[in-house]
Amino acid sequence: MINARTGAAWLLTVSSLTAAGCGGGPTSVADGPVGSRDTAEEAAVREQCEPTGRRVVATDVNNDGTPDIRHVYEGSLERCAQFDMNFDSIVDVTRFFGPDGHSVVREEHDFDFDGRLDQVSYYEGGVITRAELDTNFDNEFDTWLWCEGNLMHRSERDRRHHGRADTWEYFTDGVITEARYDNNNDGEPDRWEMFEGGRLREVRQMHDGEIRSEAIPEEARGTAEEPLTCDGSVAERPEAPRPPATTGGEGTTPAEGGEGAPPTGADNAGTGADPFGMNESGANP
Repeated sequence: MINARTGAAWLLTVSSLTAAGCGGGPTSVADGPVGSRDTAEEAAVREQCEPTGRRVVATDVNNDGTPDIRHVYEGSLERCAQFDMNFDSIVDVTRFFGPDGHSVVREEHDFDFDGRLDQVSYYEGGVITRAELDTNFDNEFDTWLWCEGNLMHRSERDRRHHGRADTWEYFTDGVITEARYDNNNDGEPDRWEMFEGGRLREVRQMHDGEIRSEAIPEEARGTAEEPLTCDGSVAERPEAPRPPATTGGEGTTPAEGGEGAPPTGADNAGTGADPFGMNESGANP
């Protein structure tokens, strides 16, 4: 589990098993859930596991006569690896490799062993860059994550499971900085939560076409949220910036964000929060 904000165990560690055998392999899961942002390339990538015309190396881990791991090669290059984690003859984890035959470019997981994908992760240069998750196992993606340098950069979630994103989150160095919510289901955010150092500092809400702002008192800001990584590892919290030096007794540095409409910009374009309706800050009912 990454942390309580994601609400789901979305990364599964697979042991590296290299023993070679012979024979066929486990049955693959069906196509990905509804809502993938990568449908154009999905069929081409998944074709890499097709054994026809390729060399297959299979391993029977539990010696029951049925292969549990299958490696598919095209010439000397590995194209695909499939793992049956619970020995039911159905693939639970699939890894797809790039042109070099060893760099993972895509990984698929079936967490609840029902034969349907629950997570698809995408990699560049061996580092995860984004992921799509079905957190309630209804065969529809409801959470989309984007990563930078293995740290969470932004997310979109279908918190109410109605077929479109209604929460959006933004991160700096893996630490939450802003969350936007569409609470009236019109496709646009109407509530904004602003964070500083991982702690809630301001809530802005739309009322009758007007944005109203509420500053959160220091004593009510709660515990700072930890940085989120995209592979489940633990990240160190970045050092807090030192306050600017002051000259004399006059003048103060204005608080970031200030008043008025929520910030806009290319990086925050779009319209983030917990898929199960729970926010650690407690600010979103």
